[in-house]
Amino acid sequence: MLQLLINAAIYAAEIAVIATGLALTFSILRFANFAHVQFAIVGGYFSYAFAAMGLWLPFAILLSAIVVGFGAIGIHRLVFRPLADLAPEGKMIVSWGVALVLRSTIAAVFGGASLFFEVQPQYYVVGDAIISSLDIAVIVTAIVAMIVLHIVLFRTTLGTALRALADNRDLAETRGMKSERLVAVMWFIAGAFAALGGTLFALQARLQPDMDLLILLPVFASVTLFGLGSIYGAVAGAVILSFAQNIAIGVDLGGLFGDVSWFLPTQFRDAIAVGAMMLVLVLRPRAGISGAR
Repeated sequence: MLQLLINAAIYAAEIAVIATGLALTFSILRFANFAHVQFAIVGGYFSYAFAAMGLWLPFAILLSAIVVGFGAIGIHRLVFRPLADLAPEGKMIVSWGVALVLRSTIAAVFGGASLFFEVQPQYYVVGDAIISSLDIAVIVTAIVAMIVLHIVLFRTTLGTALRALADNRDLAETRGMKSERLVAVMWFIAGAFAALGGTLFALQARLQPDMDLLILLPVFASVTLFGLGSIYGAVAGAVILSFAQNIAIGVDLGGLFGDVSWFLPTQFRDAIAVGAMMLVLVLRPRAGISGAR
């Protein structure tokens, strides 16, 4: 059981970082940005490329987050800002097109084969579980990122302005706030968090252009559980979803009712994510769709 809890904590850390950026985007722009998940994959590839150039891995990850953050601003100015008057559903469809373009570009540059980070973690035995130094680094990095975001949002003037913009954009603009600059900052933060989460995910698995298909459902399910616009709800959703998925596929269901071992196939991870979204949309449709906080 301890191993299940450790695995769930690792997976929750990876998903929560990505989901946080998505929730921040929705809280201000009010549309579900499917390209956000692809930003995560782009971040993973940039981290891999910078590390392959000889950069120290933590510095490569930080540089990747910065590059993807500025890239997100560029995509906003080229694609989404000209479509400011488009309905949220239209922007969502456009974001899916952006995601497809990014995925195709990655495949053209890096190819379709799987890539792996060259890391050699140390392993530790804790009770009946095994945890690696990489696992610890992933969890600690995610926690530090969340603390930094909390400080930015609730302990700085910039954070106050971003929260005011999310609450009431028209009122914020009438109070003299530069909404376009704040939106650009929001895109940078969201892109950077996506890149960081994508790299953490790739460090534990692999890099592929279509890796977004593995994290799309859990990320959107995480932000849906407590409302698309809730940043802390996205973190809580990632934790709850991750523990539900790992426990569901890790518990010997056959042993609970008989002598024959039987486990749910790992493919049921996605079924749990879809089920969670459906349950929220049925029971709390306004919170799930509108991002009520």
